[in-house]
Amino acid sequence: MNMNPTRTSLYEAFCDPLTHCALEVTGHRGLKNGDGTTYKFLDGDESIVDFLATTGASAADVANLKMYDDQSPTERYRNFLRWLFQTFKVSEAEFRTDLLARLKISGGMKVLVIGCGLGEDVAIIHQAIGAGGELHAQDISKSMVKAASDSIDSPNVCFSISNALSLPYKSRYFDVVFHFGGINLFGNMQKAIAELERVCKIGGRVMFGDEGIAPHLRGTEYANILINNNGLWALEAPMHQLPHNAAGIEITYVLGNCFYLISFRPQEGLPKVDLDVPHVGTRGGSARTRYFGRLEGVTPETKDKLVEAARARGISAHALLEEIINRQIPSGQ
Repeated sequence: MNMNPTRTSLYEAFCDPLTHCALEVTGHRGLKNGDGTTYKFLDGDESIVDFLATTGASAADVANLKMYDDQSPTERYRNFLRWLFQTFKVSEAEFRTDLLARLKISGGMKVLVIGCGLGEDVAIIHQAIGAGGELHAQDISKSMVKAASDSIDSPNVCFSISNALSLPYKSRYFDVVFHFGGINLFGNMQKAIAELERVCKIGGRVMFGDEGIAPHLRGTEYANILINNNGLWALEAPMHQLPHNAAGIEITYVLGNCFYLISFRPQEGLPKVDLDVPHVGTRGGSARTRYFGRLEGVTPETKDKLVEAARARGISAHALLEEIINRQIPSGQ
């Protein structure tokens, strides 16, 4: 039986999770890298690529996977979600629809869901991207991925069992990268966020969130009761761990202000700034000269003398200092 050509094209999104080198389809077995290592389709299911079986699980991965070791991981997960939405008096369906609407997904987009769980968000996103879009979903739990895959059968949807700290996806491939509820436990927050940014296109959208009570509620009885129930709610939104090229940053809080939600757009390099715009005033200079042109300190009296002389001549202290130094020390000396 031949592979569905649409699904085959989805494999182009993948790369080796350790080297980021390209992978090629090897019959109906899986995806192979240049040295022959094969990442197999799970139980012959060509919609699921199992990277974890080959790369192995870290200590943090093993700890997380313990939550799914019993005979009913799906029931356990669903029980938690029922408790969560009942506690915050929110319809799960309405919450997910509102949450995903923030991604502004449109037809034809390439979207990646990190930590897809049972796939509750997959169907909503799949409808938004249409037949011309491309949807990938990832989770570290084999049982979760199998359940999510069973919930949808479409040639433009593909799953992976993999580590979120070493995503098996090409850099700058996706228009939208989304994760909600789990990143606090990934083991290395900064690396996890960096991976979300790496696989997103420049100008695309990254959005992620997890437990973390809003700052204005900290210290209240409301917060203390919830943190006592779940210590993860004591964590703070990791704004300081965003990549330096993050732009259009937004943060909001959802579900009783107990979950942070951060979004940003990757851009090329740092924010665009002109460091050479001159300052008008007695001090003068520019942001660049004030930083790179700092000289050895002088006495307050000498500094006052410079400022007074500059004012008397109607120029800035920066301009007068440049003139004095260049006159006293000609070029080439």
